[in-house]
Parts: sequence; C-alpha cells; structure tokens
Amino acid sequence: MLLMSVFFTGNAVPATDARVLVLYYTYSGVTETLAQAIADNCGGTLLEVVDHGNYPRPESQTTYSYANNERSQIDSGNWPEIKTSVESFDQWDAVIICTPLWNGKMANPMLTFLHNHANKLAGKQVALAVTSWSSGITNVINDAHNQLPDCAFVGDALHINYNNRANIATMAASWVGTLDFEVSQPAAQQIQVIVGDKTFMATLADNATAEAFRELLPLTLNMTELNGNEKYNYLNVNLPADAVNPGTIQAGDIMLYGQSCVVLFYETFNTSYAYTRIGSIDDPTGLAEALGSGNVTVKFETVAGHVIVGDVNGDGEVSIGDVTALIDSLLGDVSALDKAVSDVNQDGEVTIGDVTALIDKLLSNN
Repeated sequence: MLLMSVFFTGNAVPATDARVLVLYYTYSGVTETLAQAIADNCGGTLLEVVDHGNYPRPESQTTYSYANNERSQIDSGNWPEIKTSVESFDQWDAVIICTPLWNGKMANPMLTFLHNHANKLAGKQVALAVTSWSSGITNVINDAHNQLPDCAFVGDALHINYNNRANIATMAASWVGTLDFEVSQPAAQQIQVIVGDKTFMATLADNATAEAFRELLPLTLNMTELNGNEKYNYLNVNLPADAVNPGTIQAGDIMLYGQSCVVLFYETFNTSYAYTRIGSIDDPTGLAEALGSGNVTVKFETVAGHVIVGDVNGDGEVSIGDVTALIDSLLGDVSALDKAVSDVNQDGEVTIGDVTALIDKLLSNN
C-alpha cells in the first residue's frame, strides 16, 4: 500500500484546479443532489452509477430487506449487475465518490462499481462523501478502503445525514475547499532549433499539433523569408490544426498556418491572422541575427541525450507507473528495457535492486 501513497510527482492544488470525476449512486435523489453540489464547487465531471433496476421502489423496508439479502450474496462472491462501466480513468486526477449508506454499509451498486473497477482506479486519489439517515459512516469508509486498496484517500469523508440535508450546498462547498489533490506536472517537451552554428532551445505546446510535429523530427527545412519578421516552409504532410488569432506574435513563436505551413517568427508584432501554436523558443535573443534577412535552412531536432532516469514507461515523468513497468519487464523481457533510464541504481545492470532504487527515488521526491 505504501507505493500508492507516494507516486505523485506534481504539486498539491485545490480541487478546483484538478481534473475531478464526481462519481455517484443515488436511490432517493439525495446523493445526486450532493454530487451535483460537489461538482458545481470543483468543476468536476458527473458520472452516475446505474443499478440493475430491480430494487423495490419507492424506498421502504422491502427495499432494505432486498438490499440486505443482496449484500449477503456479495459477501459470498456473487456481485449484482450494474449498468455503468468506465474504460479508463486516465483523464482525471482524482475521483470523488458519493454514495448512500444502506444497512450501515456502502450501497451495493457503488460497492459493485468499485469492485469492478478497482484495477483501473489503482493509483488514483480518492475522496468520499456519504449520505445516510442517521447512521455513522465508518463501515462505508471501510468498504471503500477494502475495495480500493491501491488508491490514495484524500481528506476526511463528508457525511450528510437527515439533520443537515438542508445544508448540502454549503457543506459541499466547505468540504471541497478542504481537498487538495496532487496534479502530475508532465516534463516540458524540449526541442532544439538549429540555425547555422546557433542552437536555440524551444518548448512545444501541449496540443495535438505539437505532438504531430514532434513525431516528424528531426526535420531540416529550407525556410522562406517573409515580411521581415518570419520564415516559413510548407510541409509535405498536413498536421492537426485548431487555429485562433493570437493577437500578438512574439519573437520565437513557432506556429502552424493552415495545416502544413510551419512558421518561425523572429520579431514581435500584432497580427490579424489565425495560427495553431506549435511552441516557442525559450530565449529568442540572437534569433533574428541568426536567421538573417533571406531564406535560411533551419533544423528542428529532439534534445539529444536528454534522459530521465527512472522514466521506464517513457511518459516524461517518474511515477508509480514506472515501478509497474519495471517489474513487468523484469518478469518478462528485460532485454527490451532501455538501460539508460532503467538502471536506476547505476550498477550496470537492470535488476530488482533498481525497483528498490526507483521507489526510494519516488519517496525522496515527496
């Protein structure tokens, strides 16, 4: 369990600044009201867990008797059907679970959803909000931890009971304000822009255009002079585009005009044209002089020799995913590993000792 509590390599931010999934199951509508209030306060995405439709309605002792019998089946390993499934949780930094309490325990549909998705939720940050009539929620908290042993639980659970239901909106707002989630900070995608004997470092934008451009590298472009402020080249392939008018072009901007025209700007000026950003040169000092006043050859290359030790899965950061990837490779094909990033303890070979070193590296960063 220790591994999952230390895998985050980013900064703690308020829930409002994280990508949050608000997952809820509702029977009477109270939990839906709570989930909506939480989502409104954190800007989260709502997702309802839909049950099998066989629970007696409206709510009555019959309902609880049915649910109690079903829970007995669950305890025997027979899980009820639910109608909701999620392929991946990768797009969210954290998940807030909103569930009612049934017979002192977590409502069966939510319990089943967590059971069905435990592997996909592994490593996620989780917060818990519970509705009940009057019962305490200790068993619901235990259910959540038992179903999600590899998640990092954040903050205290929020409890809405009959006596404070009228205050759901204010309580939800106050509770969301106590939640801080770790948001992974992806490594900046650096490239080199080479003009003659001058090399300029540039950072790619976080968009599909920049990613497609990076996949073309290395590129040597014969760029044409235009307007005393830019050089351009039409590629022989189209890139994804989402053009907007930036208003002001900054010296060092690398833009896409249309779908295939790469433009390198070396002066700052106002523009009425629309471009899709590819990236920008970090420090454009000397760029205009290097490019000169005529056509010029410009090389765009990835940063040679830039290695992140421990980034086994190659996603640009060191996280628990790299521990998993390293273990999987040690159990399978070690020869497929890149020793430059996998030999964490720098002893010249990739062994279980590197798993330990990688865990130590994660611990030292947190």
